[in-house]
Amino acid sequence: MMTLANRLASLIILLLLSCSSPEKNLVTINGNTMGTTYTVKFFPKTNNPVEIEENYILIEKILKDINQQMSTYIPSSEISTFNQSESTDWFFISEDFYKVLERSFKYYDLSNGQYDITIMPLVNLWGFGPDIFESPPSETTIDSVKAFIGQDLIEVDKEKIRKKDSRVQIDLSSIAKGYAVDKIFNSLIEYEDLFIEIGGEIRTRSKSKDWKIGINTPSITNFKNDIELVISLNNLSIATSGNYRNFYIIDDKFYHHEINPKTGYPISSNLGSVSIISDKSCLDADALSTMFYTIDNFDIVENLKGIESFSILLNEDKSFTKVFSTGFPKN
Repeated sequence: MMTLANRLASLIILLLLSCSSPEKNLVTINGNTMGTTYTVKFFPKTNNPVEIEENYILIEKILKDINQQMSTYIPSSEISTFNQSESTDWFFISEDFYKVLERSFKYYDLSNGQYDITIMPLVNLWGFGPDIFESPPSETTIDSVKAFIGQDLIEVDKEKIRKKDSRVQIDLSSIAKGYAVDKIFNSLIEYEDLFIEIGGEIRTRSKSKDWKIGINTPSITNFKNDIELVISLNNLSIATSGNYRNFYIIDDKFYHHEINPKTGYPISSNLGSVSIISDKSCLDADALSTMFYTIDNFDIVENLKGIESFSILLNEDKSFTKVFSTGFPKN
């Protein structure tokens, strides 16, 4: 029987820490999106409340548009329509959808197929998608689904996509939040100090503001959001993947949402979480955090320009070991 459930729609492991001194003009806009929450902070240029209202409307529109394109929880979204279709004809998609799809192939190739957006059927099988879930799947069922997993089974070309196998379904949850952060960031380009966060995926711009970010302790009992590390995140993006926010326990067996597309099973690892910093985009940080959790190999980080990693390993005695890439900030 299911003895514990913690079925958050997304992984939230980063927390903006309070500033050391009051900042009277700092404005915060927040709300709900993508099954989680978002926060945007900036210093307004005027005392006119219309400025804040216009930014709120802009942010909400961006998030609504991206959701309508890439949310598997909206039956009428572009991705849901594509997933439900059994056609192998070309399917036309919006520009944002196309950009995210195109970018996903970089990580698919970099990971030798371990990062794979066609994992959606396995996500559903294991109870981490929008479908109704009753129990973990059998080995026979997993093997049958693996037959149509793999990004080589889709083609993308100039804002259109098609399936090579009608059973293929895609899931962009490992990259869409990061893309949404970037789009809001670029839409608020006039603000010199800016903080944007969606479900723990963060990007900042800094001129006079020092943004302090806390990375949570990766434990399923961390209900108080205990902090394992605090860093300054200025003019950078960060995203984290882990196994402790989206999981369930059935008959004393632990299942979490990070699934290996090659085996069809949730990843078994002592890696509690991995945080990726990118000096380019939050999309990169978002996708790479999932990719590195999947491959559990950080050697290639040192060869990726503008990318740093921080991983937390769980030891047998329940203690943690922290592993930093060369340039990861430790303050």
